[in-house]
Amino acid sequence: MLSSLQECDTIRERLAGYALNSLVKEEAGAVTAHLATCSACHAEHECLAAVAPHLIPLREALADESQRRKHGRHRPERITSLTLSQWVNSKALVAAR
Repeated sequence: MLSSLQECDTIRERLAGYALNSLVKEEAGAVTAHLATCSACHAEHECLAAVAPHLIPLREALADESQRRKHGRHRPERITSLTLSQWVNSKALVAAR
């Protein structure tokens, strides 16, 4: 039997897969059960789950940028590099309008 700390470590290793719905049924069930009783792991899951829906648009945006560079078109200089959280926030602001 795992201690609470060991169980949390195991669950945290699976949270990204859980947020992306890529765990097998048994693993997903264990994570779901743990999240119902552990506020720390639940809070970490909420953060990961908030990012997951933005990964496909981010991948597409990065691919678009790669295509622009390939064809000699660059984005305007006023746009600087963004962290993932800044990019997610900018998408949230656009969606809220």
